[in-house]
Amino acid sequence: MHGSIKIKLALFCFSFNAVGLFLFGLIYTFSSELLPFHLAAISTSWGELPPAYQVLYLGMMKTEGAGFLSSAVAIVFLLAIPFRRGERWSAWAILAIGVVEHFPGMIGAMTTSQLTPASSPWQLSLLGMSLLGLGLVLSLSHWRTIRHPD
Repeated sequence: MHGSIKIKLALFCFSFNAVGLFLFGLIYTFSSELLPFHLAAISTSWGELPPAYQVLYLGMMKTEGAGFLSSAVAIVFLLAIPFRRGERWSAWAILAIGVVEHFPGMIGAMTTSQLTPASSPWQLSLLGMSLLGLGLVLSLSHWRTIRHPD
C-alpha cells in the first residue's frame, strides 16, 4: 500500500474516533434525561424516577460525557500538531487515550446488555478500538517506510 494512502487512512481511523467521541460527549453532556437504553436497563421511564435519582443519573451521564469530550479534544490536538509532524509517539498516545476511554465503557455496556433488558451499544466501542489499532499500525508503517525506503 502506498505510503501516503496509509497515513490518510490512519488519519481517518483516528479522526473517526475523535468525531464519534465528540458527538457522544455532546449527547451525554447536554441530554436532559437518560438515553433510551439507560432507561431500558433500569426498566422504568424517566418520569417514574424520583427527582433525586434523576439528578444522580444525569450527573453520572454528564461526567461520562465530559470524558468523551476531553478524549476527543486530546486526540484532535495530537492529530493537529505532533501527528502532522510525523512524531511516532503521537500515534501511541492517541491509541492510549482512545482505549482508556472506550474499554471500560465497553465492558460496562456489555455487562448491562447481558444482565438487563437493555441493548447497550458496546459494539461502537469495539469499532472505535479496532480503528485505533488499525490507525496505529498504518501510521507506524507509513513512518517506517518514509524513514527506511526499500
